[in-house]
Amino acid sequence: MTRNLITRRLAGLALGAVALAAGALQPAAATETRTLCIYDPIGANGFIYQSFQDYIVQARSWGIKLKPKAYTDEAVAANDFKAGKCDMAAITGVRDIHFVKFAGSLDMAGGLQTYAQEKTAIQVMSSPKAAKYMQQGGYEVAGVVPLGKAFLFARNRNDLDSLKKLAGKKIAVLSYDKQASTLANVAGASPVGASIASLGPMFNNGSVDLAYAPSFAYDALELYKGLGNNGGIADFVLGMLSGQLVFHKDKFPADFGQKSRTWVFNNMYGPTMRRVKRSDNKIPDKYWVHISGERDQKYREMFRKTRQKLWDDGWYSHKMQHLLKKIRCSTNAGLAECSLDSEGGPVH
Repeated sequence: MTRNLITRRLAGLALGAVALAAGALQPAAATETRTLCIYDPIGANGFIYQSFQDYIVQARSWGIKLKPKAYTDEAVAANDFKAGKCDMAAITGVRDIHFVKFAGSLDMAGGLQTYAQEKTAIQVMSSPKAAKYMQQGGYEVAGVVPLGKAFLFARNRNDLDSLKKLAGKKIAVLSYDKQASTLANVAGASPVGASIASLGPMFNNGSVDLAYAPSFAYDALELYKGLGNNGGIADFVLGMLSGQLVFHKDKFPADFGQKSRTWVFNNMYGPTMRRVKRSDNKIPDKYWVHISGERDQKYREMFRKTRQKLWDDGWYSHKMQHLLKKIRCSTNAGLAECSLDSEGGPVH
């Protein structure tokens, strides 16, 4: 072999080694920028928006650079997401039911009563076994976090003495929340459509007698103004509000959804729950009206009838609705509903 040929081959091998080394220094996948629209009634300073900051950092390790944008109007956030202006959105389950029915149905009326029950439900939803239910059409849910319990706020605490006293009372409900208006109708009250922006003022100025709202609304929407000295809050949980990350599947890698759901449950559930409990604890004890005994049974029956009507209407995911019934009955087997045919049949 000639000296020139040997030299050329060695040079070729050296260039090849340099190319391989350069390739090894490149990231496994180029970082892609995606928009994350976050609904928080308080905006970028709110606890919901702040809760997602660690998630944004984590997404970088998955090759996704998330560009966050705060929305104080959930309707605008949901519409921008639907129109493709947001690649991913953090919205409530009440909104997400329009995108992924199984996940959105978690926030159903009276579906769960305790945070322990909610944790069980979210853990099931976050597991690989539930992956096929966490997507629908071109949408998929990338994680679920708790946002707190929803309660019935009354300007006059005496209105909470019995269900009969609710008859004819005006109650502010979110216009897009079919379950809230159905519940009001079953109770004999008069539902009055509201937005997040108008619900607080309507309750505070006396345009309505009652409001269906999460505990964080006490501060965020200043509902303490409407409660005044005579108001009260029934301690029966109307529903559990959740925050749900929903994304356009064609904008993210195929394995993104499950990887994200697992991380969100393992890393975000605990810190978010601590924030939720702090929000619950801000409500002064003087406002709570304890619902127990016969009143508790009547409330539960009213909610059962409401959920069954919505089952018949196909509003909720039947699979989620029966799952939540099983969770309720696993922690309280003595509930009357556990042996009834409603919501998918008896739970044994």
